[in-house]
Parts: sequence; structure tokens; C-alpha cells
Amino acid sequence: MKLNSVPLELFRHPLLAKNNISLHIKRDDLLHPVVSGNKLYKLMLNLEQFKHEHKKTLITFGGAYSNHLHATAFMGKKLGIQTVAIVRGEQLVPLNPTLKDCTDWGMTLEPVSRGLYRQKQQAPEIQFIIDKYPSPYVVPEGGANRLGVQGAAKMLDGVHQKNLDVLVVACGTGVTMAGIISACEPGVRVIGFPALKAEKWMKDEVQGWLDVITCESDNWVLQHDYHFGGYGKTKPELLEFMADMEASYNLLLDPIYTGKAFYGLLKMIENGEIAKGSNVLFVHSGGLQGRRGLSAKSAS
Repeated sequence: MKLNSVPLELFRHPLLAKNNISLHIKRDDLLHPVVSGNKLYKLMLNLEQFKHEHKKTLITFGGAYSNHLHATAFMGKKLGIQTVAIVRGEQLVPLNPTLKDCTDWGMTLEPVSRGLYRQKQQAPEIQFIIDKYPSPYVVPEGGANRLGVQGAAKMLDGVHQKNLDVLVVACGTGVTMAGIISACEPGVRVIGFPALKAEKWMKDEVQGWLDVITCESDNWVLQHDYHFGGYGKTKPELLEFMADMEASYNLLLDPIYTGKAFYGLLKMIENGEIAKGSNVLFVHSGGLQGRRGLSAKSAS
């Protein structure tokens, strides 16, 4: 997979013409038909480290609709790596489409209660699961480690930033945003749209990851007004917006991350929160398999 081979597409919309704003979309959703976007970038350096350390089992964490689990399972099958997922929630049967793909690709599922999952970094029960498997290499939920941040930074490889004013990306753990911030030139303002209620902690998460990779940048901001009720939650106006983007502009978005971020970006432009004449880049971080969970109440 050539990670820097995705196109930058010019997006045309009456709102943009009215405000003299140029908007390009980096189509990382087109990176691969199955595993795409930031999930692959956050995994790739971890996969290299897995190989370097001669490990035998890759173990990670996620919810029942996790794009990260989906991507990990696919890459495990492609590379011949045994993968294990410690899944939030005890009741997995019948398997939803995401988890069915994971098991079809050879991933072993280890469901745990939500309470235990919240304590996954300290719980001896979780460590017991990990210790069952030979030579384990553990990747945190969402690929949230230093290698994940460094991998996410590669999303801007090959992107010319000379005339770029604003970069927009959806965020869940803050890892992708931190990686992108580290790869941006000083004059580029980065706006992150959390997909969940994160006013109390997301800023610290992003800053924490920037500290891990020793990146000193303050040219970024989080926009908390477009989570639509929380993680995995939607509202009719969001679904209508996504349907219009698909029908009118052939742009597929997912309801968990990119749909919310793109909706929020256009609203910011409409409200005059993006300066007229700006050059804007929207990073489409993939996750389109999450569209299959549109009717699910607990997407993650």
C-alpha cells in the first residue's frame, strides 16, 4: 500500500464560493478498499515494531464497532499475524458486521464487561487474558501510543502546505490530531472535531501526545459543538447531511467521525468562523465500515 498515493480533491459547494474559500479533501478513505484512513497509519509502525521484536500475537482493544479492531484484524490476516481483541461488552452474539469480519479474518475475540474494560490498564483479569497468548505485543485502543502518533504524522507526507491556512480532522483519542499537528508547518491552524463529549479531557490528551513526541505547537484548537450527543450518537440533521453529501457530491462520510467533522466545518464557514479567502484541507480519515452501524445505538 502506498500511503502517500491518495488524491487531494477540490470540493465545490455554494457556501465555499460565497466565502471565497478553497477546500480540498485528502481522501485517505480511498487508501484501501477494506482498511483505510488513520487506522492504517496508526498501525503501520506498530506492525513494524511487532516484527522487529519477533512477537507472535498482536493484542489490542476496542468496542464492538471499532474501526481499529477491523483494521487490525484485516492486517493480521494479510501479514499472517495472530490477532486478539479484548472487546468492550460481554454480549457479542449475534456478531455485528464489524466483529464478523474480524473473526472471519482470524481474530480471536475476548469480551469483557464494560466495568472491567474501563480498568484495562490495571486489571489483573485483563493481564491474565494477555498472558494466555504466546509472546504478546499489545497495541492500546485506537493505536494510541507513541508509534501511533508518529504513524499519524505520515498522513501529511507529500502534502504541500505552502498556501494552506486551515487543516481539519475528526478525533477520538487525540492521537491522529497530535500526529497531524506535529507534521504541520507553523502557519497552518489545525482544528479538531471530537466525535464524543470531550470538553474536560481531550485538550490534555492531545497535549500529552505532543509532549510524548516532543512537539511544541500551540497552533491548534478543538471544536466541541458537533458531537451530536456523544460517541456513536447521531441526530436526523447529521444523517440528512450525510445523505446529501453522498447524493449531491459523491462524498461518503461515516456517522461516528468524519460526518460530524465535515458537518461542523461547513457550519463554521457558514457562521464566519473560517476567514474568507482561506485555503482549507479536510483530512478524510476513513472509517466508512462504520456506516454499517447506522442503525445501532451503541456504535463505537
